[in-house]
Amino acid sequence: MTGLKEYRLYWEGLAARAGDISETLPLTVDDDMARRIMRLGRDSVSLFFLPPSSRSEARDADSWSESDDCVVFVMGRFDPQRRTSWDVLEQTQPVMERLKELMLADVAAGCCVMRLDVRSLSTMPETKFYAGFAGWSLGFRIMGT
Repeated sequence: MTGLKEYRLYWEGLAARAGDISETLPLTVDDDMARRIMRLGRDSVSLFFLPPSSRSEARDADSWSESDDCVVFVMGRFDPQRRTSWDVLEQTQPVMERLKELMLADVAAGCCVMRLDVRSLSTMPETKFYAGFAGWSLGFRIMGT
């Protein structure tokens, strides 16, 4: 299982390298999370990430390994009176594409956190996220050692 601290630091660093991302937040299920998200800047682009979930890749106890299923989001706030969710999808799509390019470069460089199974990348549009955000989710798998 990928260490949460290393995972958080990876995303904070990747967001800084990508540019155009103003906030990076780990998503948790608690009462304060919605309030934290709703306080984000109106025109900001944010990177949210869930803690990875793990699954066994072992066929027996002698060859134990796990992979992590991961989801990150590149999101912006929308207000139907000022701009639509489609406008935010257009704004955030290049940012998501830049993140994927950087992730793939990290894989090629042998990054110890991002042991990405490149076949697992799946990008989906998201709207009505926390009732006021739109953007893209990226699902992927990190392979165990």
